[in-house]
Amino acid sequence: MISSLPLVGQLHFLVGVICLLAGGAPFLVRKGGLTHRLAGRVFVVSMLLLCTSGLSMSLTRSILFTAFLALLAGHAVTTGWMSAARITGWAERIAAGLISLVALTAFGSGLFVANLPSGTLNDLPPVAFYCLGGVALWIAAIDVLALRRGPANDRQRLTRHVWRMGFALFIASFIFFFGNSSVLPAVLRTPLALMTPVLTVIGVTLYASFRMRFGRRPAFPSGMKTQGSGEETG
Repeated sequence: MISSLPLVGQLHFLVGVICLLAGGAPFLVRKGGLTHRLAGRVFVVSMLLLCTSGLSMSLTRSILFTAFLALLAGHAVTTGWMSAARITGWAERIAAGLISLVALTAFGSGLFVANLPSGTLNDLPPVAFYCLGGVALWIAAIDVLALRRGPANDRQRLTRHVWRMGFALFIASFIFFFGNSSVLPAVLRTPLALMTPVLTVIGVTLYASFRMRFGRRPAFPSGMKTQGSGEETG
């Protein structure tokens, strides 16, 4: 149970609970409304705290894989917030540079693990780190292409906001349910109970992203127009 964890672990677990609840709420309420904005702010703050504490514990325990997951989630939630807040320019360039560095470091870690006598690190093979590097490189490529394309319209900007917040929530939910299964109630330790919330996050994120990008009336905040379309939603 959670009481068996050290204090920092208990705080990390509780922040994770807050993060999951706050991260799921924006998908269920009116977009751009007060509840959406408040839940989003709580999610961003709790997610950044979760990533910071997770990164610290991972480095302290020399668990490199979860350290990369914390960096990926931190980048996703930060750039997702930047998209909603219309923060562009040098901040976007710095974010693209940082995620590129994460990608290179993950690939380098895979090569390092491949040359270890055991061929694994924390029971993980090199391919695990190559996969993380591939994800980070994919995100970096999206960021670079977006910078080359120039200012995004509202559909593009808000779609980016949705899928990046959803991606951060996916990482948080995956680690919460599969990394903390030993402290969860017995009823939540079955494969079905562990997989259901993670798959739900994936499904909801994909649905919301496609609806935002291609829907005829995407759920923009009240009064917002898509650039060049003249479309307004109320």
